[in-house]
Amino acid sequence: MRTVGIIAEYNPFHTGHAYHLKKAKELSGADYAVVVMSPDFVQRGEPAIFDKYTRAEMALKNGADLVIELPVCYACGSAEYFARGAVALLDSLGVVDTLCFGGESDDIRLFYRTADTLLSEPEAYTKILREQLKEGKTYPQARCCALSAYFARESGASEDRYSDFQAFFSEPNNILGVEYCKALLKTGSSITPLPLKRLGNGYNSPALEGKYCSATAIRRAIRDCRRYSAFESGLRNHAVQNSASEPDAIRETARSSVLHGCDEMLLRYIPDNCHELFQKSCQNPCTFEEFMPCLTAKLLSGETFDHILDITPELSDRLCSLRFSCIGKSFEDIVSLLKTKQMTEARIRRALLHLLLTIRTEDVNDFLANGTVYYAKVLGFRRDASSLLHGVKENCSIPFITKNARGKTLPGPYAKRMWDQDVFASHLYRGIWATQCHGDFRTEYEISPVVTE
Repeated sequence: MRTVGIIAEYNPFHTGHAYHLKKAKELSGADYAVVVMSPDFVQRGEPAIFDKYTRAEMALKNGADLVIELPVCYACGSAEYFARGAVALLDSLGVVDTLCFGGESDDIRLFYRTADTLLSEPEAYTKILREQLKEGKTYPQARCCALSAYFARESGASEDRYSDFQAFFSEPNNILGVEYCKALLKTGSSITPLPLKRLGNGYNSPALEGKYCSATAIRRAIRDCRRYSAFESGLRNHAVQNSASEPDAIRETARSSVLHGCDEMLLRYIPDNCHELFQKSCQNPCTFEEFMPCLTAKLLSGETFDHILDITPELSDRLCSLRFSCIGKSFEDIVSLLKTKQMTEARIRRALLHLLLTIRTEDVNDFLANGTVYYAKVLGFRRDASSLLHGVKENCSIPFITKNARGKTLPGPYAKRMWDQDVFASHLYRGIWATQCHGDFRTEYEISPVVTE
């Protein structure tokens, strides 16, 4: 039995992800695909637009055989933490042969060479890195420039080749691929990395065009449609409260046309067997704006925040001095307010999410130093993947959790702390969702893994 591993967010799941799953099995010769997937909060520093069980079900309908939840402290972390947690989880299952990841390049030698350079930190590279940081660049910018210059210098490459290196190191998917290779090398894992060249629009492209679009574009379209719908709903309520007539037929026709057009446009990028699930989920998508009252309470409740992951003493001071200026602003406005020349928006977004979820630096350091991951929590599986499930149960080096009640009895303080973080994050997400759409709240212990045919 051969098994390919995939690390994903599926935020949301689309046809490009279905293509990845199909090609991953083909290229690796795998019988099964195991996906380690982010839970209800994701690496870009925000809540997932659809809940984790919905996204898991969409993946299982399109080639995934088993979906495992990535602990939230890694799912919301930097690329390095994200990769370390996910790779450790795949490795602990004891059945994964290959890790297939998407990238803008499929040059495995370049991925490995970069990973080795970052692990060994040769003096020639670190010298260039220090120089770039002194110029005021953010760490990601400085690292990109330093790697490009180091590789070009080592290979005696031309200026054009330097540009090629810079393009490689600038792509988020390539950066994640390098971190996966780093994690595999660092742990001595027997899993073989397999890059798959990305098709369609770029990772952050907002365009809904071509055969494959980005998840970024789909999320943006969902949110735009939602804002339009909310605006029109407000107009109708205002009209009723003032005893005026309903908005005229032209406005209603225009609204229906926009929403229907948005729906039709998006469904082109969603697998056919997920259309109904996607449309249902689009009625109540999740954004950070719903969590702003919780974040405001956090900002007002502390005198310092430097115990939180990704919050430096400097950022903590900035948060304390600007906390009152943050009140009443949107999440994006707060990120812009806090941004500095040395700190990226991505870092600030993750820091604020860590604050919301109370993910402390001490917690993550303890987890990494004492085993990295402590359980494999199942979000869903295919009924006909019994051989895979049996193989995991036989070979998994950590507790394999198919019933959430078992999480209450996990051994050891680190496992309990990690489990409590995961459950709190899930309950917070589901609680906000239930409040927004007036739905029924269900605890994590009342929900079973998704099972598909």
